[in-house]
Amino acid sequence: MPGQRTRGVLLKGVEGMPIQVPQEILHSQARLGPVATLVWINLLALAQLGKPMHIDNLSVSLGLPKWEVSKALALLADEGWINDEGLEIQLALPELLESAASLERPVEVEPEAFEWLVSYWSARVAPASPEEMRKLLYWMETKGLSHEVIAVAIEEMLIGAAQPSFPYLEGILRNWHAVGVRTYNDLLENSHLTKVLAPIAGRRELSPAERKWKEVFPDEFE
Repeated sequence: MPGQRTRGVLLKGVEGMPIQVPQEILHSQARLGPVATLVWINLLALAQLGKPMHIDNLSVSLGLPKWEVSKALALLADEGWINDEGLEIQLALPELLESAASLERPVEVEPEAFEWLVSYWSARVAPASPEEMRKLLYWMETKGLSHEVIAVAIEEMLIGAAQPSFPYLEGILRNWHAVGVRTYNDLLENSHLTKVLAPIAGRRELSPAERKWKEVFPDEFE
C-alpha cells in the first residue's frame, strides 16, 4: 500500500560463528568497493582463526585473479585498513585511528631536525619529493616521532624490503607509533621491534654498530 513502511527481512546469526565483522568496514564499503571490502573481511576471518594469509589461496577462495586481490590489498593499505611492514599484515580500523589522532597535539619541529631527516632520506633512498617531505613532517609534527626514530625506520626498511618505498616506511612507523615509540630511547627499550638496533640495545660499551649510530645520532649518546 502507498505510504506503508517496509520492515525489511529479519536476520538471525549463525550459532558458534567465530567471525565478528566491525561496523566500520560496512560503513566504508561503498568507498572501498566490493572486492577490497571482501578481501579485508577474509583477512579478518583468517586472523581471528589464527591462520596465515597466502595470496594464492585467497585468490582461489574468492574466485578472483591474483592481480585483482593484489590491487585490493594495495588499496586497503593506501586507505589505512592494513599496515604491511613486509613480514606481517596488521589489520586496522582507520576511523578509530583518526579519532585517536584527533586527540594528539602537534609537536614543534626544529627546522634543523627536519632538514637533516630529508637529507637522510635523500642520501639513503632517493631525492625526497614534495609529497614525501610533507609526510616526513607529518610523522614528526603530528605523530610526534623524532627524526632519529624515522631514520632508524628507514634503515629497517632498507634491510627488510625487496623494493623500499614510502608506504613500506609508513607501515613500520605506524606499528612503532601504535606501541608508544616516539624517541630513540623508546626503540632501545623495545629492541625486539627492530633488527637494526637489537644487537646494540642494553650494552654499556660501544660496539662498532653503536659507534656508527653515535655518528648519526650524537645527542642520543651523551
